[in-house]
Amino acid sequence: MFFNNKFQELKGSQFNKPMKQKFVKFFSKKKHFEIYYIRIKNYKLSDNFCKNTARVFNYVIRLALQYLIQNNFLEQDDIHLQLDERNEKTETIHFLENYLNTELSLGGTTKGKFTVNYFDSSNNKFIQIADVFSNLFYSQLHTGGYGDEIQLLKNNDILKFVFVFPLEY
Repeated sequence: MFFNNKFQELKGSQFNKPMKQKFVKFFSKKKHFEIYYIRIKNYKLSDNFCKNTARVFNYVIRLALQYLIQNNFLEQDDIHLQLDERNEKTETIHFLENYLNTELSLGGTTKGKFTVNYFDSSNNKFIQIADVFSNLFYSQLHTGGYGDEIQLLKNNDILKFVFVFPLEY
């Protein structure tokens, strides 16, 4: 998070437990945003499916958005996604936006339009905040030590839903 004693960016993986707890308490005081997690159970996916990580990423994002819109978690308005540029290869940078607009807008799931922008996380505070919340959820899944923080987010109506892929029936 620091380079030459100068702050660079928030990194969830650099937060210890007390820092994560303080972070959650701070953001739980006011409802500035909502959190929707996407949990991918990699062990349930085939190696063939996972060969193309961009395809997996785009497909799961589409399924999650479709579910959230159809179940009234998200409005059918325009949706603007801000993603860390590390999630996308240069040659496929516009694919997700076109894919979502084709599948969800033209497919009838929503009347809204999708825009997708990629940022260097060091220049985008929203991506940095999302990184910390993502790491909190990841840590909870792997250590079980953040149940109180996850519950606080739920109780304050900030954590709205966890979309699990592959879909569980």
